[in-house]
Amino acid sequence: MIKEKSKKARFGNEMSLDKIILSYLRTIGISFLIAFLFTLLLSFHARNEMIKNLYTNVKEQQKFDEQLARQLVVQSDFAKDLRQKRYSVCMQVGMLYEAAKDYKNAQYAYEIALDKARPEVYAPYYRLAKVLIAQEKFKEAQDIIKSARDINNKHLVKFKTRSYIEMGDKYYSIGKFLSAAKSYEKSKYYYDKFKNRDEIVEKAIAERIVNSYVQTADIMVKNGSNSDAVRFLAKAEKLAPKDFLIRYKLAIIYSDLDAEKSVKYFERLMEECPQEIDYGVYAKALMKAANIADWQGNNIQAKYYRYKIHSLDLFVNNKVIYKNDVEIYLDSFTVRKMWLKYHLRGMYRIKNVSHTDITNLSAEFVLKRKDNGKILESVNTKVVTKNNPLYSNGGVTEAIMVNLGKNIFTKRELDQYIIEIYLYKDEKYKTLITTMNVPKKSING
Repeated sequence: MIKEKSKKARFGNEMSLDKIILSYLRTIGISFLIAFLFTLLLSFHARNEMIKNLYTNVKEQQKFDEQLARQLVVQSDFAKDLRQKRYSVCMQVGMLYEAAKDYKNAQYAYEIALDKARPEVYAPYYRLAKVLIAQEKFKEAQDIIKSARDINNKHLVKFKTRSYIEMGDKYYSIGKFLSAAKSYEKSKYYYDKFKNRDEIVEKAIAERIVNSYVQTADIMVKNGSNSDAVRFLAKAEKLAPKDFLIRYKLAIIYSDLDAEKSVKYFERLMEECPQEIDYGVYAKALMKAANIADWQGNNIQAKYYRYKIHSLDLFVNNKVIYKNDVEIYLDSFTVRKMWLKYHLRGMYRIKNVSHTDITNLSAEFVLKRKDNGKILESVNTKVVTKNNPLYSNGGVTEAIMVNLGKNIFTKRELDQYIIEIYLYKDEKYKTLITTMNVPKKSING
């Protein structure tokens, strides 16, 4: 009776025993749910740490394997009497020398293995080509790759695809970009013979070809061969038609070779990302195009190009902020833990180093993960107004305070985050000004 009265006093006279039990069960259920979610969060964190450690362990294992292989090959001459050994032994000896980065002896072992291998076995071809490429013996490597019968055998196609990728990577690493491109094209030729192709592999090969073409074009420009540079960039554009940088390079080079083509490229690029465009180069291309139109007697087209210069000038002044127009200073950064949450506070100032007054400017401070670019938090703030302008050639804003918070459990996790700072006059055209690591302790700028 006493217990029943206490329950009534606590829950009210109208609350039945069933409702009291239900209330208890609901409370217990919520507690279990919170505990489950908390445990799940900890397990995800532990899993991420395990994956990170796994990659670290792989690199450490590779270093350990190399050291062990070096010790073994120093202690014994495994190449001795190798011609009397079986194919499998020759391959193992070759891989041991390869692991020790003794490519000369690895080459010797793989050459013997190749002599002993069955015609349909391509592993010794690949291994031998790989160590020849590592020694920059490209002609010999190509001869080995070509010596395998060129038929539509799946294992052969795989061998040739991988070998030409290896060769392209080596050429690229030593700055022979055109040779790299040719090797990658050969790898693509053989990879295209596969019926079931992997989109990731296809994309990786295409990116290698594009990067090689772009690097080759850059060298051509430095050597004054702009026409050749256009040729290679045009090939890259076919493979990556949406790549901004390729089209931007073409726009700049065409400003000297063909002003009208340059203008066409710039027009499309301005629609996509005007804050990345050098307006000065674009304006010169427009002026050249206008002069050419005048010379051809096309006055209407000439007027259009000149009007375009004026309208773009207004657009840039009102809508676009360039990275080189400003500098950002960090006065202080405070790192303070409150319960399970780190409170991050930065004090910033912005300096105008351009020759034009800025009367409208906002800033966005974005906290992101380094590994996958996931946005964790974003803070937007107005930093310059018409009533409080940022004057040209050295004007500085007052201190801008930015508060960020992220639910994390260890200070070590701060290593995983970065802060990106964007400035913009119009929200559609944000310019990334700088990226900084998140400090693990409070600092003064």
